[in-house]
Amino acid sequence: MGFRENLQYLRGTRDMSQTELAQLLGVSRQSVAKWEAEKSYPEMDKLIAICDLFECTLDELVRRDLTGSKSELVVREAGAKVNAEVAREDETEDETAPEVEPTANVTSTDTWGYDEHMRRRAWDYAVGLAAVVLSIGVGLFVSHSDLVTGLVPFFIAMGAGVGVALLLMVPGYTGHQLFMREHPRIEDFYTAEQKSEARRRKAFGIAGGVVLAIAGLNMPGLFSVFHMQTFSSLGLFLCLAAAAGLLAYAIMMDHRIDVTRYNAAAPTMTAEDH
Repeated sequence: MGFRENLQYLRGTRDMSQTELAQLLGVSRQSVAKWEAEKSYPEMDKLIAICDLFECTLDELVRRDLTGSKSELVVREAGAKVNAEVAREDETEDETAPEVEPTANVTSTDTWGYDEHMRRRAWDYAVGLAAVVLSIGVGLFVSHSDLVTGLVPFFIAMGAGVGVALLLMVPGYTGHQLFMREHPRIEDFYTAEQKSEARRRKAFGIAGGVVLAIAGLNMPGLFSVFHMQTFSSLGLFLCLAAAAGLLAYAIMMDHRIDVTRYNAAAPTMTAEDH
């Protein structure tokens, strides 16, 4: 007996399908099927997760025969223990429900690191977009709005902004593609309250972006009142950069909680398959 037979046996003791096991481990169903067909082998972290799930040691899972009577008794006792705990939780559900925190920290159930990854991605894209827009205003400022004599400083400023954007957005894009291949399916762990809060923040972000854009369009007139026309383009694009960054961040943070959208976009192959 080996890992293949032990894994199939352990799933059978819990009446667990390949899809259910894949969701608990954060992999695709195809990966579990390949393990049981001996076409591939799980990584060490997945092996440890399987041991924790079925309450067995790594040596028992990989080298021993868990289908034997002694091991079977141990597994059945473990399953009975889990069922008893579930039954007790069901009986006391009404009493404990008021004490549950509906807005508990999302990372307590996010075993994939999905939330942190999506937050960082939204921040990188927002800052990168804002840097490009702001570089236009800086370029116009250093060239004194004369693109004939100030063409070189204008393109230097633009190049700096585009460079910052590429340093943030290119690694963000490639990192997201790798994350999707490593985690092709994410279980929706967000609560209804967290989704509602994300939508409210998106609305505030869009409203704030519109206000900043309108304020930026009024900057030339405001600076002319104080006879500071030289700074008008800088003030205009500073507001537009903040607006663009805020809008991008608000929209991407709202997309973050749409786990179904992520699962639909993720490829079927994992990094292990490659």
